[in-house]
Amino acid sequence: MKTIAFSIQKGGVGKSSLSVSLAAELARETGSVLLIDADPQGSASGWIGPREVNRELADVLFGKIDLAEALWKTTTPGLSLLPTAGLDGDLNLYSKTLASQQDRCIKKVAQAAAAQGFRYCILDMSPAFGPLEWACFMAADEVITPVLPDSFAADGLEVFAGNLAQFRADKETDKPFYRRVIVNALDKRIPQHGDTLAKVKRQQALTIYEFPVDPAFRKGQYAGLTVQGLTGTKPETMAELKRLASDILQEG
Repeated sequence: MKTIAFSIQKGGVGKSSLSVSLAAELARETGSVLLIDADPQGSASGWIGPREVNRELADVLFGKIDLAEALWKTTTPGLSLLPTAGLDGDLNLYSKTLASQQDRCIKKVAQAAAAQGFRYCILDMSPAFGPLEWACFMAADEVITPVLPDSFAADGLEVFAGNLAQFRADKETDKPFYRRVIVNALDKRIPQHGDTLAKVKRQQALTIYEFPVDPAFRKGQYAGLTVQGLTGTKPETMAELKRLASDILQEG
């Protein structure tokens, strides 16, 4: 099983929108994907999860239940969710108490998911960079960073790359690999957006994916549907989702 994390130390860049959308696209292709909502805010769970989260990731991490008991089958065939109950849940408590002592906790969850036959696991992470996020990185084969096309994008990527390099050195590991950046909510009619995109492309030898401004993400969240399940999703959005999923699938 391949595990992919969405992370950058900045909120509001579309991590949940993109992690849910990629998970749904990979599920359409493989029929066997687990999305883990590892953000204490629980945005992904609020989008495609149950109306009330009674069993969550924190329950698995605290050892109260097994993974299978916490899984939620979404309306997208082949896509399961390990939800988080948002700010009313216990993931924030786990992050502040036991996470620093259990840096392989998410890896154990991923291993249990692999044993159940999932082919891909997507981690939707918070913008923090603490013990819980370190545990996510310990479990991840790859990390993808979304950024907005603003003046802070290039600096944010540089800071993230430095933090990730320090993490790898501290943990004596070469994972997660870092090969892809998503420039999100892009409108090339705006000069600043074009300038930011060019700057990001010059900064690092990474594959860049360009996602346009698309109201479908907001509409999908409101309706509890993925962008694949909506009419009116921009063709450019779907094209980049398919390109991203195809690149990942080709790598195995």
